Amino acid sequence: MENYNYTYAMVEFFAALIILVLLIESHFISKPSNRGRILNILLRTLFLLLASDGASYMLSKSGYMSNSAEIFFLISTSLAYVMLAIFNYYVIIHIREKTGISLWFGHIGLVFAVVESLLWITSYKLGTVYSVTAGVYKRRELFWLSQFIAIGMIAYIFIITVLFFNKLKRRDGIIFISCVLGLLFSIGLREIVPDIGIPVVYLIVTLSVIGLYIVLHIEQNVLLRIKDEKLVQSRISIMLSQIRPHFLYNALNAIHYLCEKDPKLAQKAIAEFSDYLRGNLDSVSVDRTVLFSKELEHIKNYLFLEKLRYEDELEIAYELGTIAFFLPPLTVQPLVENAVRYGIGQAIDGGKLTIKTVEHDEGYEIFVIDDGVGGYDPDNKKEDGRSHVGIDNVRERLALMVGGTLEIESEKGKGTTARIFIPRIH
Repeated sequence: MENYNYTYAMVEFFAALIILVLLIESHFISKPSNRGRILNILLRTLFLLLASDGASYMLSKSGYMSNSAEIFFLISTSLAYVMLAIFNYYVIIHIREKTGISLWFGHIGLVFAVVESLLWITSYKLGTVYSVTAGVYKRRELFWLSQFIAIGMIAYIFIITVLFFNKLKRRDGIIFISCVLGLLFSIGLREIVPDIGIPVVYLIVTLSVIGLYIVLHIEQNVLLRIKDEKLVQSRISIMLSQIRPHFLYNALNAIHYLCEKDPKLAQKAIAEFSDYLRGNLDSVSVDRTVLFSKELEHIKNYLFLEKLRYEDELEIAYELGTIAFFLPPLTVQPLVENAVRYGIGQAIDGGKLTIKTVEHDEGYEIFVIDDGVGGYDPDNKKEDGRSHVGIDNVRERLALMVGGTLEIESEKGKGTTARIFIPRIH
């Protein structure tokens, strides 16, 4: 028996090590979903359960359960019922995402777990569920009541899963039902072959939790792929919205005019125009953030070309507190283009464009300020020719890639201020 105890302990310690690896890996998920957080709690509980049950077997010698072995046994048994309650919450939250079912259905499982845990914990002194006399473990009169409650918890999860099976993905429903049937099988096996029953129960639980973990990560990978595809489409949309035929026509017309009037300036204008186009095209293939200094170079290429058109009517100022931070590509440029085209460009006497950056403890702020005609409302999607798509894309990419925000304030006759905030954690 002692050899069996040692083998069982090693198996459970090894299973605990696997769960620990999953816990460490899950730690690097920056924003887990509600189910992800519940699954993380489930993993922590399972790790403690396996470790304590393994310790209980390790401390039991030749069928003799010492006081310390009994304590570890009691901890692992109580945690088993807590795990059932957590699993119930996991199932309910999953169904809730599809149907809006009340979270109170999860609280019912918690009541089961509390009653079970109290039965076993109080039995340590009262001997109502089990007793250990002279190192020998024995079941007592309330043992079968505790088993009936446990089976009731499992049956409750099974019924909930069956009732909402059509609302779940077939894969998820099958996994939940398989977990429940596996638990019932292991409980029955424990009664038929008591010596190996408990380790089998916990190993089946471990395999079930690992299955849940794998499925959740598959879902997260699918969501990440969808997010990446959405970002690519967003970058393509914003690039196309920025390369306007009207702007290209004006830039080329200005360069054509300079070829005779100022060939050297025309040559520089062609270089700036080439850099501007390349910057827009390169942004489509970039799936990560870029330094603001790189974004600034692209903005300057654009403003150089606009300066050829507006000449003295466009005044440009830079108040750069910092340029050493990261942001999504083509984030500031759409705001600059809107300021020039719809703010300063619409004013009779032109105006001033100011690009300002500020660094503080919470993060970074970027301001694009113009004293043009103002009256710009980004939330009013009227057909006014403005690049609302570009503004919406900027907001979306800021939120998805760096957790940033964009706010625009505009007053008619006084101008427009666009403020980007990027948290320092990114």
